[in-house]
Parts: sequence; structure tokens; C-alpha cells
Amino acid sequence: MKNYFIISDIHGQYKAFEQILTFWDQKDVLVLLGDLIDRGPQSYEVVQKVMDLKRQHGEQVVFCKGNHEEMLLDFIENPGQKHALYYKYGGRETMASFLRYLPVEVSELDPIDQVQIVKEKFAEELDFLNCGKLYEIAGNLLLTHAGFDSSCTAVDETPEENFLWIRQHYKNENKTPFINVFGHTPVQHIHDSNDVWISEDQKYIGIDGGCYFTGQLNGIVLSEVGKIVRIYTVTSEKAENFND
Repeated sequence: MKNYFIISDIHGQYKAFEQILTFWDQKDVLVLLGDLIDRGPQSYEVVQKVMDLKRQHGEQVVFCKGNHEEMLLDFIENPGQKHALYYKYGGRETMASFLRYLPVEVSELDPIDQVQIVKEKFAEELDFLNCGKLYEIAGNLLLTHAGFDSSCTAVDETPEENFLWIRQHYKNENKTPFINVFGHTPVQHIHDSNDVWISEDQKYIGIDGGCYFTGQLNGIVLSEVGKIVRIYTVTSEKAENFND
């Protein structure tokens, strides 16, 4: 029986990511539920680490795209119109982390110039993020970044954007045969804690500890039938203000 080690919403917090990976038993499938990037200072390093793990371990590593990866890709395609929104939600830090190792002064570049350099120098990284899955079905588990349309009984009836952006789907009955494990919504907005949240009927599991804002990164190991094997928590430096 397969086990799955699931992490979400790292948001450029590379040290916390490295720390929680020490708990990964490489016999288990590692699943990353999006939002590798933005807000934190080391988005580039996080992306590189995930790409390295994917090269080393193949199908033992699964990456599902989050809304922040989607925002980056939208910004790359239309920097003139998208930069204000993207920078507001942590994109400035991501661009700085990608450009840090190049002989350029980021503060002297406008968004269009930054994008041109990133497209030229980091095409492989952008392609990797673009190819992230919208969801993964693993036995009895439905693994998503944000969630799914819980008014649907079939997962594939969910509009694509809902896998990346939906909120509060967990307030409705899960009519699918799957347990939905999701990030995106920091769990302190669901219950009075940064720890993993499990619904009363155990059909929803929220794992986003709000790492950038709270300093807590959660990981959960589940069997393919949905049994909780273990929950891990690491803490790192946090931002001064919580602003979802």
C-alpha cells in the first residue's frame, strides 16, 4: 500500500522546506500542492529543489500547480498589465530571487525588462511550473491546491480555475468518493490553529499552516486509503503582519 507525504504553500520559505523534507521517507510519494513561490525570499531555490527532486525520483514526486504559479505565468505573458497585482501578492520577491544570481541590478529594471530576462534565462523553470498538475487522484485521495467544486459529484466537472482559486468549498458536503487534501486557505481561517485541520466526516483535510505569515509549515503522511500515518510540523521565521 502506498503512502503519500503531502506539503503545500511553501511560499519561498526554503529553510522550512529543507527542514520538513528531512521527515520524508523516500518510499513514500512526495506531493507538493502548489504555491512554491511568492512572498518569501527564496522562491527560486524552492523551485530548483523541487525540480531536482523530480529529476532524481521521477514519479515519486508529484507537483500540483497553485494560484501563485498561475499568477506568475500570467504576469510573464502580460507584465505591463499584470505587474501591480502580482507584486502586491509577493511577486516582487519571486522576481528578485530569480534574478539574484545574474549580473543585473533588479531595482533598475522595470517589470517588462525583468520578465524578458526571466523568460530568456529561466525557460526550464517556467515550463516546469506551467506543467504542474491541476489535481492528483491517489487511491482514495483527491489532492488539490485550493479544492474543487463541491457541488459536483465528479471531480472532472470542476472548472479548472477552481482547483487553483476556490475558497470555502469545505463548508459543503463532499459528494465525491475521495478525501480532499488541500492547501491555499490557511487553516487558521478554518479553526483556531495553524495545525492540520480535518473535517468531522474526515472527507476534507486542510494543511496550509500559513508558512510565510505564521512560520509554520505542515506535512501529512496519508495512506492511499486515507489513513493518517503521521503529521509533521516545522517552524521558521514569520512575517510581521498576517495579510491573507
